[in-house]
Amino acid sequence: MLKQVLLKKPQKYLLTMNRYITCFLLLPLLSFSQQFNAGPIIGFNTSQVSGDNLSGFNKIGIRCGGFVNYNIQTFDIQIELQYTNKGSREKIKENMYEEGYRFKVNYIEMPLLIKKAIYNKTKIETGLQIGHLLNWQETCNSIDCSGLDVKKMEYSIIIGLTRMITSKIYLNSRLCNSIAPIRAHFSGQSNNVSSKGQYNTSISFSLYYYLAKQD
Repeated sequence: MLKQVLLKKPQKYLLTMNRYITCFLLLPLLSFSQQFNAGPIIGFNTSQVSGDNLSGFNKIGIRCGGFVNYNIQTFDIQIELQYTNKGSREKIKENMYEEGYRFKVNYIEMPLLIKKAIYNKTKIETGLQIGHLLNWQETCNSIDCSGLDVKKMEYSIIIGLTRMITSKIYLNSRLCNSIAPIRAHFSGQSNNVSSKGQYNTSISFSLYYYLAKQD
């Protein structure tokens, strides 16, 4: 049976989830006070893990959640709450009856962003993100090969672009990279760069829908 590592204390896990869910339910309410805008996020991301001796954004997962946005003069401040799939996957040649290596990590994440218009209908964004690990799996040809534990918290930096499609629908593309290792590297005491640990890198494409867009 595949090994799926959850938090060691179920009660603590449920308490954390309840807090995130409560925050998520409050996001739309903020859009009706103090000229905040809010809405849902739906999209996908491709990811890889630096330091696992694989290359390429071969792992595809979902990205969904909600956001709150507030304009301050020429800048927007935005906070989000989202669920994302990350990890890495070995690319298998055609006509091969193998799954290869797969590493899956699922997070609840909270990005905090600053956005600024750079030209008509397009904004650039940058910020920081905190992720809370929900669970993870590591398999080789569908057989459990779980190695070193993944850290419960992930800290990342974000840069991206947002393009207006309609008055309420926006398309977002984003690069997100861990700034601290998500777990140690298997090489232990080796002197190469990857010995510093493994890092998540993801590129996402998502749609944002503004429930109460202010013109």
